[in-house]
Amino acid sequence: MASLRESLLSVMDQKHHWGWPLITGAQITKQQLLTHFQQEFEVYVRDFPLLLARVLGRMPAEKAQLVREFAENIYEEQTGGLSKEFSKHKSHPELFLKMMRGLGFAEKDFQKIRLLPTSLAYRSYIDVVTLTQDWRLGAVLLTLFIEGSVEDRARLEKKFANTRSLEEKLKNHSLHKFHNLKITDMDLVRSHHAVEGSHRKSAWETLLAEISSPELERQSIDVMNNALDLWLLFRDGICLEMNLENEEFKRLAGQY
Repeated sequence: MASLRESLLSVMDQKHHWGWPLITGAQITKQQLLTHFQQEFEVYVRDFPLLLARVLGRMPAEKAQLVREFAENIYEEQTGGLSKEFSKHKSHPELFLKMMRGLGFAEKDFQKIRLLPTSLAYRSYIDVVTLTQDWRLGAVLLTLFIEGSVEDRARLEKKFANTRSLEEKLKNHSLHKFHNLKITDMDLVRSHHAVEGSHRKSAWETLLAEISSPELERQSIDVMNNALDLWLLFRDGICLEMNLENEEFKRLAGQY
């Protein structure tokens, strides 16, 4: 399992995109942010509890510990039940929309969203894996890749402790610093902070213990690499729509 974990962590080490410093910087406009958040909401934020439920529904009942941890994840995502101190029993998609309202966007801005081609490609891959492939591969995609970040290695080294304090996250959040988002509208950040340690532990320990054959290990690595490629294109597409670019992006665009 150690070699598999290292292979998957090496994928997560690459889950960073050239556009992120621009999106979280001081110069980005509210309209550009709307484009970014609309695509994220439509691709996975709104449906994430249901995506998890797809996988849970195909788990063998004898995998009791993993079933329990997945059910707890769904419970938190759909009801905010584990982080109720912060979520007030609102689902994570609801808390996301609360944050959007705090930025001045209306709920109608997050209805009938047109997916960009690269966003559609990423979402389609999520659907294929979670609906048609082995449940363990769906779990890898959702809980390791989508819920994870480039910080996962540091989290593991700290035994799943948070890498930053909640106060630091709130105070230094780009939406608070640059777009006047009130901390009272950041319950989603609080809720994530409250549960992310347990979710990462479940993903990297309980789940990986179920990847027990060389074939499943190979497939898991393939799923992660495919997800990374499509996620990077997903981010490229959003940045293109937002009129963001860097030197490498301009060089590649100039070839076509």
